[in-house]
Amino acid sequence: MFYYLINSMHWSWVQFFIIISNSSDPAPQLILTFVVFIILYLLNNKLEAICCVFSIGITGFTNLILKNTIKRYRPLEIRLIEAEGYSFPSGHSSISTAIGLVLIYFILKRMKNKKIAYILSGLIFTYLILVGISRVYLGVHYPTDVLGGWALAAIWSYVTICAYKFCMNKGVNKFLDKYFTVKLNLFKRKAKSI
Repeated sequence: MFYYLINSMHWSWVQFFIIISNSSDPAPQLILTFVVFIILYLLNNKLEAICCVFSIGITGFTNLILKNTIKRYRPLEIRLIEAEGYSFPSGHSSISTAIGLVLIYFILKRMKNKKIAYILSGLIFTYLILVGISRVYLGVHYPTDVLGGWALAAIWSYVTICAYKFCMNKGVNKFLDKYFTVKLNLFKRKAKSI
């Protein structure tokens, strides 16, 4: 009985980490990036929208260059899921962290209710850690691959935030708001029809 209990617990952890890993695949990351961009853009936070896309794009591009330069093979032990390409750095870890860190910065900066801002930031940060753990647990990355992915994302997130602050000081956000604003008249139309 104890044997079956241990096996069922192991299986549930495998399923949990597969779900976490799959949620950070390229397709969900692209969808999330697009949704974040649209939401920020429509809320007239165009500079933030551009910064999020930049952080993800440059991190992904650097990740690709490093993978094909270092050419580290994936672990040869038992893999619980299939994974292609080279191992270092972890693309799932780096790209999810790139969007996560920039989002945490904007959440803490913009949200007035700091309690909710800290809770959201904590949930995002926990998710980023779980993505990295899932890649090692499922046998498709070494721990150093994940650490490398996190470091890469942290560097580009820092650069992105510094660029954002620089652009804010130079008034780039005002230029974007003036020339690239999309006005939604949904509420005005409803008010007229009533």
